[in-house]
Amino acid sequence: MCEADRADEAMECLEEALRIRELHHGEEHESCADTMQWMGNLLRKHGDPSEALDYFKFALRIKQARLGNDDIDVANTLFNTAVLLDDLEKYELSLIAYKEALRIRKLVLGEKNEEVADTLFCMGNVSTVIENHDEALCHFKESISIREELIAQEDPTSHVIDDTLLFISNPRSLRPELVKQYQKLLKCLEEALPLTKLIAGPNHKDVCRLLDRMGEVYKRLHDWDNAIGSFQG
Repeated sequence: MCEADRADEAMECLEEALRIRELHHGEEHESCADTMQWMGNLLRKHGDPSEALDYFKFALRIKQARLGNDDIDVANTLFNTAVLLDDLEKYELSLIAYKEALRIRKLVLGEKNEEVADTLFCMGNVSTVIENHDEALCHFKESISIREELIAQEDPTSHVIDDTLLFISNPRSLRPELVKQYQKLLKCLEEALPLTKLIAGPNHKDVCRLLDRMGEVYKRLHDWDNAIGSFQG
């Protein structure tokens, strides 16, 4: 069975699930909203993104009505809607959705949370696309700060400078989840670097600091070539 056929079959299953949930719970139940959102995700990946947007709007309306505007599930739907709006190149609208998702996530999860950092990273990307460079850099910096703090809690040795690591053939391996966190941090740093060069100038001290931080992350990931390249500038 090809991928398109599997997607069609999945949509048929979701449509039947929606029919049953509407029958038992009513059209305005949050379980119906969840199903509509799954259908929207399926259309985003395998169908018409424009049609998918209608499903997300429906899901969001129900969740806001049933759960309130400050519920974390509303934030997640807003975030997914923003990602879809990015696909449709409706960047001004996606920023609005990201900002509201960010507000709720900070309110519910706290300022120092991975999902908050993820939202800020996406906002930085969108701001870069629409050439709002100062705002983009602010979003990336905040995301970097959160990620570095979260990593420091999980990896107390993250700020310990140990050049001998460069000469150990089999340095201590990181847990897969921690590797993922370092990779996300690296993406933030890589996005912030060209913006910092553009705004502050290629020889500014902030550029040097970013390169040093990138070098340290590459070291933690045992990517010695890129670590040396970052330290050398």
